[in-house]
Amino acid sequence: MPEGWQKISEALLRCNSCGFCMAGCPIYKVTGIEWAVARGRLALIRSVLDGELRLSELAEPLFNCLACNGCLDHCPPGVLTDEIILEARAELVKERGQSWIQRLIFHRLLPNPSRLKKATRLLSWLQASGLRTAARGLGLTRLMGDAGRAERILPPTPLGRALTGVPAPRPERPSYRVAYFVGCAGANLTPQVAQAAVRVLNRHGVEVVVPDFVCCGMPPYTYGDVESALGLARKNVELARSLQVDAIITTCASCGSLLKRYPDLLAEDPERSAQANALANKVRDISEFLVDIGLVPEMGALRHRVTYHDPCHLGRFQKVTGQPRQILQSIPGVEFVEMAESNMCCGAAGSYSLGHYDLSMKVLARKLENVARTGADLLVTCCPACSLQLAHGVREHGLKVRPTELVELLDRAYRAA
Repeated sequence: MPEGWQKISEALLRCNSCGFCMAGCPIYKVTGIEWAVARGRLALIRSVLDGELRLSELAEPLFNCLACNGCLDHCPPGVLTDEIILEARAELVKERGQSWIQRLIFHRLLPNPSRLKKATRLLSWLQASGLRTAARGLGLTRLMGDAGRAERILPPTPLGRALTGVPAPRPERPSYRVAYFVGCAGANLTPQVAQAAVRVLNRHGVEVVVPDFVCCGMPPYTYGDVESALGLARKNVELARSLQVDAIITTCASCGSLLKRYPDLLAEDPERSAQANALANKVRDISEFLVDIGLVPEMGALRHRVTYHDPCHLGRFQKVTGQPRQILQSIPGVEFVEMAESNMCCGAAGSYSLGHYDLSMKVLARKLENVARTGADLLVTCCPACSLQLAHGVREHGLKVRPTELVELLDRAYRAA
């Protein structure tokens, strides 16, 4: 039995088919389909091992999973369903290969930030030229299926660099020196978040350096392209070796989650295993880091009723839940209201909507119902994918709440002082 299947077989033994996972699965909640819940998916994978099904028949059950691990919150034996799903995806990719677009993104763009930036500039030009609007009007985007509809989630894409125009790059007497892992989304889609993060860190006497990290590897990893993910991880580990910093800061929940898992990814790489551990031990979400060093109290009052969405990769995978709330409650004038199911996936899951737009929107609608019940005028989160998804949902549903990133709100408070 191949090594990947051996891992899957051993992990499957932990599932006792109790069905408690139904309570935490966003896909099951909006479909009611048995194979959409962890118990059902694992039973199908077991059928492949038993020779009753071909792996190729499981493409949809494997790839319509959000891999949010909501099932784990309710699982008595603690089955790591996401790891089983990702292993099975990797085996499927070995069997059937990848699409040309995945090969382009994973093999050509993500390992090379300059190429990725050029692709982003092309997208920005298409948006500014009006071709995007024209394509929608002519119905051309419908020819692209789910991906054509999901393009509406993308914001107007900026042309400049993520950290252009950030003032005070180095405090006079810095108390800490950190490396900022900006991430693909921060560098190309949400540069305002990266700029706010540096300003906030500077306000705390933190010197920020921005190394030439590549993609963390999360996109290929979740699509079953483990080799591409490993290649990106190795590049980042090598780069981190020479960094003399107190911490590696992230403002992307997905990046932080995978960076902290590098020791597992590179466990079989004797040359980089120790380096992966050293890197992972320094990774901190910006909310973790700020609470650890102590928030600078000089903030201006912001009159907002605020609720918070826990990104899966921050709350569930990194166990960072209290720190964002502590920061929100420290901002003068902010009334914090907890929403129901705050840790339920919003349906973003990276690029999930590109292949499962309708399911993604159904999961998002449930999230937005809970948001609306709070009466909040600000919806805060700590993940660019979640932010873009939530902003899209707010526009589509006509809600009067504004999504924003935690670090942007904190930056506003400091600038209002």
